[in-house]
Amino acid sequence: MTFYKPFLVAFMFVCSTNVLAADAREELESFLDQTNSMKAAFTQSLEDHLGIQLQASSGTFVLKRPGRFLWDYQTPYAQKIISNGEKVWIYDSELEQVSIKKFNQVLTGAPVMLLDQRKKLEVDFVVTEHGFHNGQHWLLLQPRTSENDFKEIRIGMLDNKLKTMKLVDNFDQTTTLVFSQLEINPQLENAMFEFIPPSGTDVVGDY
Repeated sequence: MTFYKPFLVAFMFVCSTNVLAADAREELESFLDQTNSMKAAFTQSLEDHLGIQLQASSGTFVLKRPGRFLWDYQTPYAQKIISNGEKVWIYDSELEQVSIKKFNQVLTGAPVMLLDQRKKLEVDFVVTEHGFHNGQHWLLLQPRTSENDFKEIRIGMLDNKLKTMKLVDNFDQTTTLVFSQLEINPQLENAMFEFIPPSGTDVVGDY
């Protein structure tokens, strides 16, 4: 029932095989620069420092720059994380509870903001090419400041698109997100990034 927690910890926080690994950073920056919105299915897993899986979930992800996103967890439990750029709603339908947080307090400097900005990677990260394995070219991003809940982000790139994100926190736990059915720049209405709690929902946090 707490599948949003790896998101808050990790997110509070593309290349084809015939492209040289040295170009992976340019491919990622090009992808981020040209992406105004995106939709995808995802799987998410959390492993401890020994590689033992602690949690697993899946759902859909929608992003619209700037600041709007929707993580819709569908298995094993239904949960939603929604942002309109000002507020973030974390809704658990089974508990009938929604937590409301201010966007800047939750996500400033978080890895998810990597998908929401166009500045060069080197501004916030030390960037290292991380080779080719599992059919993807990889980049290693290490935060330039120590005031983070994570130590590194590993990004896998496939066919000029984001495929995998691995986020290692300060407890050496790894959150892995794998994207599929990725759509770039779909038309999205702002209304889908607003949330009205159902009648009877317990509301906690900022209004």
